[in-house]
Amino acid sequence: MTDSVSETAPLDLPPDWLCGPVEIDVGCHKGIFVVEMARIFPEIKFLGVEWQRKRVERTRAKIERMELSNAQVIQGEGLETLRDRLPAGCAQVVHVSFPDPWPKRRHHVRRLVRQDFLRETWRVLAPGGSLRLMTDDEPYFVAMREAVAEFDGFSPIDWDDGRVYPETEFQRKFAAIAKPIHRLALRRCDSTSSE
Repeated sequence: MTDSVSETAPLDLPPDWLCGPVEIDVGCHKGIFVVEMARIFPEIKFLGVEWQRKRVERTRAKIERMELSNAQVIQGEGLETLRDRLPAGCAQVVHVSFPDPWPKRRHHVRRLVRQDFLRETWRVLAPGGSLRLMTDDEPYFVAMREAVAEFDGFSPIDWDDGRVYPETEFQRKFAAIAKPIHRLALRRCDSTSSE
């Protein structure tokens, strides 16, 4: 695997946009979190990844309307985008909020947070970068923790990192019905077995 972006899957980003501090929101849905983060932290670049074209178009429209030069969104699936389109070490933080839990056992292979995703997230993160996972689905959260325990490239850190984060659309929805939200924050460890 090379560290360069695949020539067969262009990023459609301005030149050198991935230079400097970048945070990636995998599965950004309607872009509420990406847009608000870009507004709050203008010195950081925020890249949303979303596979549904209409959501990507709506998010782009929000970014343009708010004139946020530090926000972009691209169409793509999470694992494939990390693996095939993003260079190594380009991100300081990767956010994954409320990924589809695929609750039926026969569908568990479709879950995003597994060994291959952790490996590609580790590659995309700069040394010391962090992965922030959030879900309302307790069985999926247990599976996430198990996957992390089997992958020696991350160590747990406190969720509270001193920043105030805007709520995602799903956070608002679940807070309204008092549904518990499970969170896991991880820091990239530089382990030769993870490379």
